[in-house]
Amino acid sequence: MNPLVLIDARHVGFSMPVYLPQERNIMSNPMSLLSDFYTNQHARRIREVLAGITFTLRAGERLAIIGQNGAGKSTLLRLIGGVYKPTCGELILNCCPKGLFDIATGFLQEATGLENIYLRGLEMGLTMKDIREKIPGIVDFSGLGENIDKPFNTYSAGMRLRLAVSIALSVQPEVMLLDEWIGSGDATFQNKVTARMNSLVDGARGLMLASHNDALLKRVCTHGLVLNQGRCVFYGSVDEALDYYHTHINPKPKVAQQVKTATAIVPPRAAGEIAGKA
Repeated sequence: MNPLVLIDARHVGFSMPVYLPQERNIMSNPMSLLSDFYTNQHARRIREVLAGITFTLRAGERLAIIGQNGAGKSTLLRLIGGVYKPTCGELILNCCPKGLFDIATGFLQEATGLENIYLRGLEMGLTMKDIREKIPGIVDFSGLGENIDKPFNTYSAGMRLRLAVSIALSVQPEVMLLDEWIGSGDATFQNKVTARMNSLVDGARGLMLASHNDALLKRVCTHGLVLNQGRCVFYGSVDEALDYYHTHINPKPKVAQQVKTATAIVPPRAAGEIAGKA
């Protein structure tokens, strides 16, 4: 495989079983559980989430994933990140993609902020030595100070978010997978996050970013992949991809033309005329 090709997807598809509420309820349908457990003969509906996805991500490219809600953008990113496995097609990876998914979940409520840094670091594949080296930077970036030694369940929502973001942005991935651009918190912290995100994007060999923000996609990305109902309908430059999306899938609302009514300018009456009527 060409070393400059980071990701090569060829007619990749992903399907998953669909469970209806009545099928999950053991009280209303107890035999389905027995059938699944002993004979594995209970029929399930299979939903095709992605089909025929074909694209190539080369070193230095930034790929925008464009589509309406439910088009399959998040599923595709998780497929590239190894959360799911393709059910058909061929997915060739010549890199180690890292997805920043659900960064604010998975913390232990009773553990301290510092202990959660160790736990999340291990989940991210870091060694204990790497985690210890990153702790000062994480604490400084989060601005938690001495609160890092307090239990996580005593943190405010803003403190929890700052810790989660600081941990997630402490590692430089080879290929970044982003389901929306990370940016939250107060203005000062947002500026820090934006600067760190730009630095990580510049340092990564490749990027896949799903977002509805056209201005962001044009600023960050070089190419665009348009999804519609789980299928790839366009692949090209980011400007062409956005044009295709807004022309064929999600047209932008037309701005109503404002009709300016002419206002008659009435000259002021002479002072004498006014005085005469008075």
